[in-house]
Amino acid sequence: MRLHCAVFITLLIVPAFVAAQESLGTYEDRVAVEDVMARYVWAVDSFDAEGYVAVFTDDAVIDSNGNISKGHEEIRKIVTGLIERRDGNKTKGLPTSNLYHMIGNVRITFPRPGEALHRSYWQTVVRDKDGRMTAAAMGRSEDRLLKRNGKWLIQERKLTVFTD
Repeated sequence: MRLHCAVFITLLIVPAFVAAQESLGTYEDRVAVEDVMARYVWAVDSFDAEGYVAVFTDDAVIDSNGNISKGHEEIRKIVTGLIERRDGNKTKGLPTSNLYHMIGNVRITFPRPGEALHRSYWQTVVRDKDGRMTAAAMGRSEDRLLKRNGKWLIQERKLTVFTD
């Protein structure tokens, strides 16, 4: 009887464990997704428009609190717009402090083969007029990545800014 119970429990637990492990993905895929997301943040913080575009699929969509950017040309404008704003402020003698992104509480899952979901909270900090680093904005993001030709890329990015 004990053997039957042990077999029965094993038959229940093992499929659930295997399914949970599959949703966590392989080690290599997890590291690759983490790398894409880190390259995304480093590219925007360093005003690298080409590096920024390189982490997105050709048909990618960014929804930033309802502001939609579709495809590489519109996505590139996000960073080139930051560059123009920085340079305009510099010309006017205004502060030109960079934003620095802090990412936390990351959760990566793999709902299907070749697809990953990366969820996190983010905060941007900026240097204030007295030279102190201060929070500029906070929110959460949800990114859907696809593996195309062996390479992970962001296909959809949704940013939500916390307003309260």
